[in-house]
Amino acid sequence: MATTIDDRHGGDDRHGGDVSDEAFRAGVRDFIAERAPRFRMPEGVRVPAGTDEEQAIRAWLRGLYEAGYLGAGWPAEWGGNPHHRPTRDLILMEELFRARAYRPLDQVMLASHAILTFGSDAQKRAYLPRIRSGEHVWCQLFSEPGAGSDLASLRTRAEPDGAGYVVTGQKVWCTDGQWADQGMLLARTDPTVDRHAGLTAFVVPMGSPGITVRPIREMTGHAEFCEVFLDELRLDPEAVLGEVGGGWKVISSGLASERAFVGANAVQLEMMYDDLVALARHARLADGSPLLGREDVQVTLAGVLARVEAARLVVADTVRRVMRDEEHPSDGAVAKLVYTELNVELCERALELLAAASWVDDEGREVERRWYEAFLWSRALTISGGASEILRGIVGRQLLGLPRA
Repeated sequence: MATTIDDRHGGDDRHGGDVSDEAFRAGVRDFIAERAPRFRMPEGVRVPAGTDEEQAIRAWLRGLYEAGYLGAGWPAEWGGNPHHRPTRDLILMEELFRARAYRPLDQVMLASHAILTFGSDAQKRAYLPRIRSGEHVWCQLFSEPGAGSDLASLRTRAEPDGAGYVVTGQKVWCTDGQWADQGMLLARTDPTVDRHAGLTAFVVPMGSPGITVRPIREMTGHAEFCEVFLDELRLDPEAVLGEVGGGWKVISSGLASERAFVGANAVQLEMMYDDLVALARHARLADGSPLLGREDVQVTLAGVLARVEAARLVVADTVRRVMRDEEHPSDGAVAKLVYTELNVELCERALELLAAASWVDDEGREVERRWYEAFLWSRALTISGGASEILRGIVGRQLLGLPRA
């Protein structure tokens, strides 16, 4: 019998059997080692540098779907595996982090969940196969210059014109907008009702007339985000995703669908701690001795390790409740706060070590470079997906029962 990708790499058996989590993890590692793109991207960078990288990323995403590692939780009629377990999604993301491999685009995962949950049969037929094949990369057209964390205050209008909708407005902080094929748009269709109730989600081909995409250059030197201008963009009624006026439900469900991957963030924190120890080992004092030999550095590393372990336990507890469908509404906010704020602290400790050192030996150059990249990206993590200030308010109200400030 011919060997399939699933057989070779330990994926779920689509013909009724299954493998252990350990075998599945081993298969993921083998698949990553064999198939992951060979080019390197700095931390936080998701946009390909050119056509070759873009094609490699699309082929990589297609391969993950074909192997049953992505999209396994979809309904079987759309390529999913009826024997899939959600823990496998976590294993996949953990191993991608460990290998420093290109991770699936959040936008692709959010889009597929929204289409599967709210899309019409025609939309499912049109978009789901193209997501699986890597033909379509998606972006989110949500945030606006005056509506970021308070997304319900957005002002982009989608006005009915008898034949569909005419969209006018501006979006910003759109990741991957410059190479995305499709966008998920949130716009106001009824300004007379409650601000959440008047929003509608749309599917938007990014090459449509009336769309202008302008990349935003960051201090990292890369342009991960874009601003998108919508100038009398015309959309057919079939572009509505879900119900008219039901856009808030669509995007809230989609964002929540990514929560199962939060556990992989603990792996990244552990890797960052290992990098911090490595930096202390390779950063040298004037006499050539390593910073790791200093008692104050050892005390700092011990304290950081304790916080990393605490974060791991918090995230593990969150994942455990997610898998049991027992999560509290504030769990996602708590997990993100723990991860992003500790990420920033780790970067700050790394720069303190570099400031205290006279030089870094040759073996430490790679880890030194990773820390500079991580530092430049770390603050963005405390803003994207919900600013830390907003999340603290959510935790205060939903978990601690505090009044709204």
